[in-house]
Amino acid sequence: MDNILIVAPFKHLAKLAQRVLAEMHIDIPIVIGNDLGGFDNLALNYPNTKIFISRGGTAKALRQRFPDRVVIDIYASFYDVAIGIEALIRRGCRNIGVVTHDNIVGMTSADISFGIEKVTVIPCSNADEIVLAVDRCVKDGADGIVGCVAAVGAAHKHHVPCEYIDSDFFSMRRAIFDAISVEKTLHNQELMIEQLNSLIDNIEEGIVIFDNKQLPIFFNDEAVKIFENIPKEQWCTKIAKYLDKTHPHPHVITINNRQIIIHTFELRQNADESHYLAIMQEGALIEQSEKAIRLASYAQGLYAKLHFSDLLFVDPIMIDVVELAKKFAKSDSTVLITGATGVGKEGFAQSIHNASYRGNKPFVSVNCASLPQGLIGSELFGYVDGAFTGARQNGKKGLFEMAQGGTIFLDEITEIPLEFQGQFLRVLQEREVMRIGDDKVIPLDIRVICATNKKILPLCEAGKFRYDLYYRINVLKLRIPPLKDRIGDIVPLFIRFVAAELNCYEEEVVIDKEGRQLLTDYPWPGNVRELKNIAEACSFNGPHIRTSYLRSCFDSSENENESNEDYETLRIPKDASLDTVSSIYIKKLLSVHNIKEVCQISGLSRSSLWRKQNKLLTDKNN
Repeated sequence: MDNILIVAPFKHLAKLAQRVLAEMHIDIPIVIGNDLGGFDNLALNYPNTKIFISRGGTAKALRQRFPDRVVIDIYASFYDVAIGIEALIRRGCRNIGVVTHDNIVGMTSADISFGIEKVTVIPCSNADEIVLAVDRCVKDGADGIVGCVAAVGAAHKHHVPCEYIDSDFFSMRRAIFDAISVEKTLHNQELMIEQLNSLIDNIEEGIVIFDNKQLPIFFNDEAVKIFENIPKEQWCTKIAKYLDKTHPHPHVITINNRQIIIHTFELRQNADESHYLAIMQEGALIEQSEKAIRLASYAQGLYAKLHFSDLLFVDPIMIDVVELAKKFAKSDSTVLITGATGVGKEGFAQSIHNASYRGNKPFVSVNCASLPQGLIGSELFGYVDGAFTGARQNGKKGLFEMAQGGTIFLDEITEIPLEFQGQFLRVLQEREVMRIGDDKVIPLDIRVICATNKKILPLCEAGKFRYDLYYRINVLKLRIPPLKDRIGDIVPLFIRFVAAELNCYEEEVVIDKEGRQLLTDYPWPGNVRELKNIAEACSFNGPHIRTSYLRSCFDSSENENESNEDYETLRIPKDASLDTVSSIYIKKLLSVHNIKEVCQISGLSRSSLWRKQNKLLTDKNN
């Protein structure tokens, strides 16, 4: 064990140590030395020693010489002292002085009489005191001295009989056991300190502890990098104003031309002294952390893919719409996007988000029509643990919380049930949300963009949508025109969609004049979404779009969509009877068809149709 060294003040103690070590099967080096001879060679010959085993004045001297090492004392029992006294009595001594270091037996000064024998006990704190105590004992009539190395040496000068206070086998073994136990404890502490230092040195923050004189007494590698080329005694000059109780919040400072975020904390040592902890982080690292958070949002799908540069438009009507949307992006007000199904409302919402200052924050898209009816509240507002049966153990963030710092896009806003519209209105007004089952509110920093393909005011008049919610979301209104109203965009969009499906350049997509005319003549009831679907179908034949195949796609689409031209609207009173409905139906048919065609369509015979016509005339005259 290189960490432990036995320093025996005399040869007899060294031999005792060898005997104990042999029995314990332990290998610990032993040297002979004492407080009178010095320890210059110990540091040189045993540089790894952390624990010394010694006794008396030698142990005290080792503590002074090596204050950073541990010294284990070899104690002596009263029995060990009594053996020395007994030996002197056998030699004819009757006035015996026991002079030794106070750390050998811990005795106090005393005069003890054993019949005709007298024993004077004098514990001392150092070798000089021991020499003086022996001189005084001899002068006072002592004829024998029991003590340590220094006491025996002083007794020899006076030619007085003397005996060493020896330590027995068990005292030596206990000291060795104590040293091994301390060595294990030190090893564990070193491991913990090493792990802690490794942790502190590998974190991204610079950490410095300043004493009450504003000098760094502890710091990690990152702190050294931050204060590069600045002497340690000058570190505090950059942050001295923040090392007090009046700056609990982080501040931005400049060190070595770099922006540093600094937090400071007081570490009180006692009533009159405090140390201060400074935690510093470079602004560039914080930006990297924010980037990592953004990447995490991407992994969850909480991001906007489209930018204004991704939108394809050449029609003048769309140029105005896009310019208005770009202006809206500079504001933080709520936006209401209206337009028929498939015109690209979410694409505009994503572009507005990405063009705003919130562009690097989450974008949460919510289709209100797809929210489960029984879970709308928990999905939008979140819930805490135990809020209801089946709730997650740690609760769940709502969609509003997930959009914190960014934008929430609520598509088909009119599909939110009336009973939840009040809570939704509060979120918009107060910018705060309360999870289901919770008793505290969570402040929100979000922008809201809503979209609908319905006219909201008629819904308000019918009691299906709250007026106050409508006026709250109808702040910045953006109407996306249907595809049939922006004919100039149809062919370019179609070509882009085909090229994207074929993974080729747009210039490679060929479509003749007749095919272009088919595209622009079609009414596109499904808008851009329908155009994309037809482009995908046409792409299976390659980049050269055949007009015949394009026409077949339109025929299929018309059959599926059942164009409005195949229908007529009948205005029927709410309280109309069956005869009234039948009359309105026949009247409508007669307005656009002849008698023969009406009979074929309605399935009525000429006589039945004639009777109904007469009834219509009679009702009209009446």
